[in-house]
Amino acid sequence: MRRLVLCGSPRARGRAAALALRVVEAYEQAGDEVGLVLLAEAVIAPCTGCNACKHNAATPLRDDLYCVIADSMARVRRRLNDCDALTVVSPVYFSGAPAQLKAFYDRLQPYYWSKYAKSTKRPADLFVVGEGGDPHGFEPLVSETRSALAVAGFRLERVHDWVGLVHEDGRLDDDRPVLEGGRTAAASDYCNETPSGLHPTYLRGGREAHHG
Repeated sequence: MRRLVLCGSPRARGRAAALALRVVEAYEQAGDEVGLVLLAEAVIAPCTGCNACKHNAATPLRDDLYCVIADSMARVRRRLNDCDALTVVSPVYFSGAPAQLKAFYDRLQPYYWSKYAKSTKRPADLFVVGEGGDPHGFEPLVSETRSALAVAGFRLERVHDWVGLVHEDGRLDDDRPVLEGGRTAAASDYCNETPSGLHPTYLRGGREAHHG
């Protein structure tokens, strides 16, 4: 299986990057062909909402995933398209994704207008890293990841919670294999969803699912 490991941290040598290297080794030992992308070493500008990708899909003049912004996203996108499975490793920034990862997610918008959004979903998992001092958790990071990856043809299946278990120097406070360590749960455990995989507010118009 061709797997892409994408580290969403702005730091190329922080906790998330250290865990990402362990994850790469673990999946290689499991038999996968693994590639690694560090967003800290990429230049991905934020989406400007220009709608060029939408207009391009309606009148195909370029490739299906055309974007007017010329940066590292084109290279990362090619690797994303070529993989059979995806692993995202990310720190938690105020319960959500850091700016570099959020920019990557937002730049997946061309997939929304293309054939990829309707393709068979490939498996994805998320490894979460943090010092453990935020009492608000990281459910928004899980929701952002699942939503963005869905349009690119992935289904987020598992979340590996390594918050508080990775030291600055890369040491892990868990002796189990990295793919089994931490606190692992189904992605649906973090999200208020229906059996279809969609959030109730999407199905009910956004009001009935809220109380109080």
